[in-house]
Amino acid sequence: MIPRMPARSFRATALLLRGLHTQAKVAPYNVVFDIDGVLIKGHHAIPQTRKALQLLWENNVPYIFLTNGGGVLESEKAEQLSKKLGVPVNPDHLIVSHSPMRALVPEYKNKNVMVVGGEQSSCKHVAETYGFKQVVTPEEVHAVHPSVCPISSCEMRPVPMDKRNLRNIGKPVHAVMVFHDSVDWGRDLQLCLDALVSKDGALGTIKESEELHTTKQSVPLYFSNPDVVWSNEYPVPRFGQGTFKLCLENIYKNLTGQELEYTTFGKPMEATYKYAESLLEQIAPMPTSSDGQPVKRTVYAVGDNPYADIAGANAYGWKSVLVKTGVFRAKGDENHHLHPATAVVDHVEDAVRWIIAQENLKKLH
Repeated sequence: MIPRMPARSFRATALLLRGLHTQAKVAPYNVVFDIDGVLIKGHHAIPQTRKALQLLWENNVPYIFLTNGGGVLESEKAEQLSKKLGVPVNPDHLIVSHSPMRALVPEYKNKNVMVVGGEQSSCKHVAETYGFKQVVTPEEVHAVHPSVCPISSCEMRPVPMDKRNLRNIGKPVHAVMVFHDSVDWGRDLQLCLDALVSKDGALGTIKESEELHTTKQSVPLYFSNPDVVWSNEYPVPRFGQGTFKLCLENIYKNLTGQELEYTTFGKPMEATYKYAESLLEQIAPMPTSSDGQPVKRTVYAVGDNPYADIAGANAYGWKSVLVKTGVFRAKGDENHHLHPATAVVDHVEDAVRWIIAQENLKKLH
């Protein structure tokens, strides 16, 4: 059994269990879990989650978490997940949507970037921890210039905003990075657009009409994930960051006649799967074969969103298992019509049992 424990001991116990876990012979395959709609629904664990994780521990199967959620540091997300599941979650085994955006630090480390999404300064804190040294947020711009979005109220903060957070507002924006879901779509769409149509990234300026309709956007744009919808406690899926992106695309094209250009991370993007594969190699390196080459890794991705979890896993060459506890709603045993999974099951425990059974069959041949 995976022990239940108080929050203060999560990290210490995770490290202890990882040490014990690696003493036995490690299974020659890995499992990659989505989180929302697979392991949890909103604030609560899906009932079969603990048994699924217990089965992996009993069979010594390395697994990681790969989510299009985010908005906080990986360590904080791991602690949140630990509390919901009641089991230890190693933050080094968890990838959030903006984790691969660390790769942008060398290019933008000393440039002013506008970070969008999340509550108050949470995503600013993430970006600065990653290594971005000059970060401005829509909330900060709005606090100094309320007329930037007069229909939106400035966020009520339990602690007043530190004036030091406002030092980058007057500087040109060199890139817009959407780290997480917006909490104020009107304000954030407006300020993203302001940066895209500005003169050299200077907020409060706009290109001349001819230039606006004949040249590309003024600054690069990055999204941490493309999810149009995601699943929580509500009976039907909710809008995600991908819907925000669709809105921004259509507003920009309507205003300029140009197609919006952007780079997207998260599932199903290849960069995110490469990032996950590098993590798997760190925690569960594959042995070498007789010819000196690494043995090919078998990875099973368990998810609820055909357009993200399943499409990404299939494209990257992983095996995919689609559960019915989240975004995907099946009639009977049907698979998804556009992105069929390797297997479709009712819930995460069934997914793990199917995976273990597939691997046991291999041993018979």
